[in-house]
Amino acid sequence: MPQYLADIKETEFFLTDAEAHHAAVVARQKEGDEVRVFNGEGLQYVARIDKIQKNFVRGTLLKKCEVRRVPLRLTLCFVPNSRTGLEDVLDKGTQLGVAAFLPLVSTRSEYDVLKKFDGKNDRWNQIMVSACKQCNTPFIPEILPPVKFTQAIAQRAPSLIAYEAEQTHTLLWGLNELKNPQDLRVFVGPAGGWTDEEISLAQANGVLPVTLGVNILRAETACIAVAAKLL
Repeated sequence: MPQYLADIKETEFFLTDAEAHHAAVVARQKEGDEVRVFNGEGLQYVARIDKIQKNFVRGTLLKKCEVRRVPLRLTLCFVPNSRTGLEDVLDKGTQLGVAAFLPLVSTRSEYDVLKKFDGKNDRWNQIMVSACKQCNTPFIPEILPPVKFTQAIAQRAPSLIAYEAEQTHTLLWGLNELKNPQDLRVFVGPAGGWTDEEISLAQANGVLPVTLGVNILRAETACIAVAAKLL
């Protein structure tokens, strides 16, 4: 059953703009069709389309869906290496249940996300919406404004950092050391890895280095591995 991001009221839903166009023109939905609608914050319903136009769809909510929540609120703090790499992380991370994304700029950054954010934020949100529709989740992750690594690491919160030189301590070890927090940040570096100074700074701020396994992963793969292992 197709799913659409909707404005959900007490007994009705409304689709406008891109979502209405998708339903009416791309998917060729008809009046009387049953669909799923969600608000991006956890509400999801089976609903019936009552009126459909090119840029407007209205319908009736029929049944509230039972929603399963991911047990851990994971914020993925990562250094994107390219536009396509960043978009892959947003897509796959959303499907896996990441709660928030924090793009970073580090010493070895190859892609200055600080300069791209304002112009690409709408596109990146649409990628996450599409991923939600693909995997039938009603939760759209938050994409936080990019910051420098030094700023993010100074924000005290339960945190781990994936580090290729760490050989013993795993993600699960890190969770246990942090007493299994409900909210967790995990830092993933760029293609060139973290510098020694960045790892020292992380440890000075209480962030625990962990390994993701025997093999050294591509940066985008490492992000997906973190989400898959923890969620």
